[in-house]
Parts: sequence; C-alpha cells; structure tokens
Amino acid sequence: MAGIKLAQKRLQLFLACCLLWSEGAAIRPQGALAGQQPLGKAVPEAPFFLHLSDVHLNTASQTTAYGEDTGIALWRATRLKLQSLLSSTRPPRFVIYTGDLPAHYPCANSCYLPPDKRASHNANLRAILADLRGLVAKSRTPLFVVPGNNDGLAGDYTSFADSAQATPFSLVPKAGNPYPALNVAPRCGISPCLLAAPHPRMGYYAASPIKGLRLIGLNTIIWGTSYLPVDGVSQLEAGQAQMAWLVEQLKAAKVAGDKIYILMHIPPGVDAYSASQGKTPASMWAQLPATGPDWQDQFLKIVNDNSANVAGLLYGHTHMDELRLIYDRSGANAREVAISSPGVTPQHHNNPGFKAFYYHPNSMELTDFVTYYTRPDATTWGDATYRFSQVYGCGSQAILACLEKLPLSQVGALMNTVFTVQNGAPTYATEAGIPVKFRQ
Repeated sequence: MAGIKLAQKRLQLFLACCLLWSEGAAIRPQGALAGQQPLGKAVPEAPFFLHLSDVHLNTASQTTAYGEDTGIALWRATRLKLQSLLSSTRPPRFVIYTGDLPAHYPCANSCYLPPDKRASHNANLRAILADLRGLVAKSRTPLFVVPGNNDGLAGDYTSFADSAQATPFSLVPKAGNPYPALNVAPRCGISPCLLAAPHPRMGYYAASPIKGLRLIGLNTIIWGTSYLPVDGVSQLEAGQAQMAWLVEQLKAAKVAGDKIYILMHIPPGVDAYSASQGKTPASMWAQLPATGPDWQDQFLKIVNDNSANVAGLLYGHTHMDELRLIYDRSGANAREVAISSPGVTPQHHNNPGFKAFYYHPNSMELTDFVTYYTRPDATTWGDATYRFSQVYGCGSQAILACLEKLPLSQVGALMNTVFTVQNGAPTYATEAGIPVKFRQ
C-alpha cells in the first residue's frame, strides 16, 4: 500500500512539473542569439502588446529577397505568425502599426503620384489594410495605425490626404469599425476607445487601448525634411497645429492620470545613414519653424516636461532594430527612450521582424521586449527570437532604467549586435542616431 501511495505521489509530481514546463513554453519566445543562453521565461503577470511596422507589401511579387519589399509568401507567413500570438492563451492586449504599408516604387526628382498613376500603389495599400483588418477581426484585438512616409495616396512623403481629401483609409471604408483605430468604441467610456481625432485627414489621433493608458498617434511625416503637402495645408501650418494638439493631449492625460505612449513613424534625431554618408541635412525632422525653437526642440521640451507621464515612445521608418535616447536640456541625462520595430520588409538588407513589448500593469513602464525574426525567403515564420534584457544585460531592470546606466558607446555596441535583426553587422556607423538632444 505504501508503495502504491509513493508511486502516486511521484506521478503527481511528474505531472505538475510537466504542467509548469508547458506553461513556461507557452509564454517563452523561442530561440536565442548565437552563443547566448536560451531565453528565460517571461514574467507571467506581465501583459504585452505587439509592435509591427514597415511591411511595404508588394502584391505583384510572390517571393522576397534581401533588398526587396515584402512579397505574398513572406506576408502570408507573417500573418500566420501574428495570428498564432493573437489566438494564444495569453494574447497581446493590443497591436500598434507605426507606418509604411505599401511597397516602394521608383521615383527620382519627385515621388508625387498623379491620380492616373496610383493603381499599383493603391492596390498594395488596399490589400494590406484589408489583411490587417482581417488579422484582428476574430480576436477583436484593438489595432492602432499611424501614417508612414510611404502611405499617402499621392505618394512618398506627401500629405496623408490628397488634393481630393481622400486618405489611404478611404480605400477600405467600414462605417462600423473604421481605421485608424480598429475594434474600439468611437467615444470613450470604457476602454478600448477613441479619445480624440480632431483632423482625420491629417492622420493624428489619441486612443485608450486599456484603462489608464493613452496612445498618442502622431503623423511625424508632417515634421519631416521631405514633406510635400498636396492637401491644401502648408507644412508650417500643419506642423504647428499638430504640436499644439500634442500639448493639449499631454495636459488632458495629466488631468486624467493617464500614462502615455507616443507613436510615430519618423523619429526625432539624426539619420545615422545620411550622417555616415556625409549628407546634409542629416536630421530626421525639418528645422522649422524658421524662428524660435524648431519642432525637434519643441518636442523634446514637451517630452521632458511630461516625463513622469510619458512611459514609451515607439517608432518605425529605419527598418532596423534600434533605439534612441531622449536627453534633457543639459545633454547629460537620458530622460526617455524611443524604440523602433524593425521592418517586415528586408529592403534595407535586414531580416524581417516585429516586436512584443512587455509593460508593468500599473506604471505602464516598458520592462522588456522580444524581437521575432525570420528570413526573407521564409514560407513559415519559425521560432527565432531574441530578448532586449538579454542582449543589453539588463536582468530584471526596466528598459530605460537599464539604458541610462550604460555609457553611450556601450549602448551603441550592444545595439549593433541586433541592429540588422540578426543579418550581420551594420554597414554604416549607427551611433550618431542614438542620442537625441536639444539644438541637435
């Protein structure tokens, strides 16, 4: 009898261990950097969201190679991978997409597309917007999209609305669940909901994906160096209006006690690639207005003044796995960190990737991220990943708390180990793009 009871206890212990192992496997992103230990188990209580950017879908191509935009096979594999996360037992709380939906197209002196030359561009836009809607339809996961420089109907770096006041979202109308924020209530009461969209044709808005968190989705193409307004609103007027609206949103968030994630496509700071090529200007944002603080200095002041409430800055555009440190006015102290999601497109010779960000459920502080990546020719995405806390040696420290203790040279060296999303070392000096400072 005693032997039977001992055997039963051993069996119970074995089954409990199996259960713990399987639960860990369900929340443990698979894979690791070469030479590193396997990734540790994510904190079970830590919620997360997905960050996707720069798919650049080319519906005319089935295949994808380095230096090309995303073809049908790679996009199908990406959707299946995302769907597996969305339908898991611990799904993401929401998804953000930080711009650049359709494939690039050839342009020389001007990238403007007249209405009779937009068929291919519009087809790519229509396909990916429909696919993104379908991706979150079953799970009803909130999805938030901000404009990229390639997204305007009139072409690259043009205003979000064209001369007829149509936007990319006009291509996939759905009155009951419209872009830019899917699966949210049109007015706020209970999250997820839309907080403010004062100028839908300008592309910026605010939303609440979960209680206590305010997403401020900016259209930073307006502040870019190559902006071409075709909507009848000058760059200066549009840029000033967006900056004033941003200030209002941060004030409202402070009154409401909300934490803030700021979403954008083009980040502030230096374009490291242009700087390495000796191109001028190397700044990401235009140095406008001509008098007083330019838009970058205005933005940095706003972020510094609201650092107690700003819990994250997230962007796309560069296609690489990079980060930028937002410094205070002295230039000595990093007050915030802006973090990219790499492109799904391998057009810049990066591996396709996207991210899962983990955050503290009360402070909303970003505590870690996992980058999922694959090869351009993949027909199934696979399980390759790496984790921020391991790459940067942060342990259990939150992202900003870890980075602000590291010398800038060490941050740059560590970033370069994953910059191309595991497709080798960078081909240009990247460190110039990390610090974002006043009067830069």
